[in-house]
Amino acid sequence: MAILGISGLADVEGFLREQFPQRMAGESRIVQGLDSAAALIHDGRIIAAAAQERFDRQKKSGAFPFDAIDYCLRIAGMSLGDLDAVCGNFDFGRYELIFREPIARDYFERCLSPRRIQGLLAARYGTGPDFTPIDHHLGHLHAALASAPFDHCLGVVMDAAGEIGSTSVYRVEGGSVRRLARYPIHKSLGIFYSLVTQFLGYAFNEDEYKVMGLASFGNPDRYAGFFASSILLGDAGQIDIPCLALNEDFADRLFFTGSMRAIEQGLGFRGAEAPIEQKADVSAALQRRFTEAVFHICTHFADRTGARNLLLSGGCAENCMTAGALRDSGRFEHVYVAYASGDDGTALGAAAAHSFAMGRPVRIAGQMPFFGPAPRRETATAIAAARGLSVTAFPSEEQMLDAAAAEVARDGIVALCNGRMEYGARALGNRSLLALPSNAANKDRINLAIKKRQNYRPFAPAVTAEDAHRYFDLRPGESYPYMTMLTRLRPDYVDRLPAVAHVDGTARVQTVDAEHNPAFHRFLSSLGGLTGLPVVLNTSYNVNQQPIVCSEEEAIDTFLEMGIDALYMAGLRISR
Repeated sequence: MAILGISGLADVEGFLREQFPQRMAGESRIVQGLDSAAALIHDGRIIAAAAQERFDRQKKSGAFPFDAIDYCLRIAGMSLGDLDAVCGNFDFGRYELIFREPIARDYFERCLSPRRIQGLLAARYGTGPDFTPIDHHLGHLHAALASAPFDHCLGVVMDAAGEIGSTSVYRVEGGSVRRLARYPIHKSLGIFYSLVTQFLGYAFNEDEYKVMGLASFGNPDRYAGFFASSILLGDAGQIDIPCLALNEDFADRLFFTGSMRAIEQGLGFRGAEAPIEQKADVSAALQRRFTEAVFHICTHFADRTGARNLLLSGGCAENCMTAGALRDSGRFEHVYVAYASGDDGTALGAAAAHSFAMGRPVRIAGQMPFFGPAPRRETATAIAAARGLSVTAFPSEEQMLDAAAAEVARDGIVALCNGRMEYGARALGNRSLLALPSNAANKDRINLAIKKRQNYRPFAPAVTAEDAHRYFDLRPGESYPYMTMLTRLRPDYVDRLPAVAHVDGTARVQTVDAEHNPAFHRFLSSLGGLTGLPVVLNTSYNVNQQPIVCSEEEAIDTFLEMGIDALYMAGLRISR
């Protein structure tokens, strides 16, 4: 059975800019349908998956994912007519009757309706299977469940909003998935976190990770009272966020105008203009209350079901500080976070949910999400020559990886663009920028000079899985291959790995094992042989505000823009 999953809607941003030009001035991200993507599975195996942003080069692209669909079909050697099903990541059709106001009705028909999506596909690809919409949170759940190391768990999906919900709680027992609760949009922890992000002068639905990173520098007590009254914790795992109920008409509900006004009045200052120390204090208080609320929900349903495994998905699952707190609480034996928790992951999730319903669950525990395009040596060589760059070819991939490790060991900063591109937000060794974690100066060098981003933002370490417990607060064999979990460095290594140690001694670690990620494991093992530490600073290969590189040309042009020492790609070393 061949199933195409799609994440995306029909030009929501365009419709809202047409209807609300003043509110949509600039780069407003308060819209549905961002992070569009496509994924194709065949008989329970993932053949291809990629986000639209990697092709159209618009970060968090909300364009309908034609380029991503084209890529998936090309890799599979199929046309749309060859597929058994095409599934989407929203099911607004079942809620059609709630779009009663004229402008809301127009919004539904032009952007949200399954009929509209079916029409877009038919116009481009001709005859194909009927379009099957999948509940948004169910897509998030199955995106995580496909790669989870267990099939009995409590599943908590938490994002800004699906069709009508913001948090959904599921009991997963092998072949059975049962929803236990759904929290409405006016109780959305994700929206509230994003509104405070916007209040601080950052981008809604884009810069929440900056607020999370800033939180470690702040005093959470300064604004604790405001956030305690903004996120109320009730009995039986219930929460309330009063300011989210203050939006009256359709436009206010879209843009949360009343909610934003309440936040501004409650905090009593202009967040975007505040000094960084004040922003840090707000961030710290927000992060602490957010974590308390997530813990409140998860532990209630864990107590109710007796679940010892916790699966997290949805955009809020990308908050690794909260995920780390859940892990450290001891309440759960295992806490698993999906590698594509955002809406791009629901392309895979929609396809996997349909396959699950058809009796073919997708189970790829441990498999790395290398489902995108791979660079070609001939193409890379030609582009590098056209740019006047020096090219060294290696007889084998292993020799290229050893050479890259040797250059990093000499304190070089290199890019590794090798094999198929990662699916999801994290670079896991195939589209990575790498540096020595033992040199504290590398953090500022990469943040300020190379990636051109805020200097307080931390970097993640990648480490050989068999050695991870030596340097980080992990049990032997404890594995986090997708860079989704926050843990502490062991005290002896905080000063030895300063470029990847956050101000609070934590790090978002990636464990790398030889079976599932052999190339990157080879690199780390080689580096460890030279430096004594099989650990590297690993960050995504892209400049600030651009997507991770996809093509050979993007990889080479990004190398030229960054000013790093070398690019290792497709068996080549490319340098000036």
